[in-house]
Amino acid sequence: MKVLPTLLAASVFMTYASYAADSAVVDTTKSTAYVLNDEDQRLADTYARMLRYYEQRNFSSTRSVRVLMSNYPHHVEPILYAAFDRYPRHYRHIIKAAIDAEPAFTRDVISAALNLRVADPAEIVRIAVETEPSYAEAIVGTVEEIDPAHLNEVIRVAVTTEPHTADGILRANKEAEVSKLESIIQAVLAAAPAVGGYLADTISDIIGSADTDEDSNIAQDQERQRAIKLLRSAYNAGGLTEEQLHAIAARHDLSSQELESIINQ
Repeated sequence: MKVLPTLLAASVFMTYASYAADSAVVDTTKSTAYVLNDEDQRLADTYARMLRYYEQRNFSSTRSVRVLMSNYPHHVEPILYAAFDRYPRHYRHIIKAAIDAEPAFTRDVISAALNLRVADPAEIVRIAVETEPSYAEAIVGTVEEIDPAHLNEVIRVAVTTEPHTADGILRANKEAEVSKLESIIQAVLAAAPAVGGYLADTISDIIGSADTDEDSNIAQDQERQRAIKLLRSAYNAGGLTEEQLHAIAARHDLSSQELESIINQ
């Protein structure tokens, strides 16, 4: 693990005068009670001094965060804690700079932003997906872990921001229980109805086969009921044409009566 080299040494030379000037730099609308552990707090204090040092050298908040993230990506949380604390109104630029510098740490960046409540979860997701759309599933998954009440909202934002993320988001949730997956399908299709046409194969795949390894009639019936519910949700949300619905129903061996129940309910 890297030690803090010259940059840290430079911060030691900060005077009390520079500390006094800090409060005048930005509006300090602190909106979180999130508490770091002792070690991360110590690191955050160090990075706060480094941010002040960079500021004296006329670095923008974006440039400062990029430098710190590039050199110490394993310290995502304390770096962002210090940056959001010092520049609360710059959260858009800070999130983007952190992800740009280290895309592989996108999930950690989103976790920090959500825990620190720097903005509404949907806004955080929008910024992150615009910056690194290939991590959309991870971004949405992070929100689900930290703030699940906003899941459908952030799915809509992610798909509206980058419609091609719809496939990955659906596939990432294919093992979800039926009512949750129905809700996710509806959120995706409500956000971007036009994507429904190319999601037919995705929807068919996440339904799963009507066949089962178990001999139990109950297990087979559960699989069929799952298929019917998910197809009905997709069809009612406008994500499938009747022709696509017929094709998927045939693929999963649904009867004409079951197909009729999907269309007419």
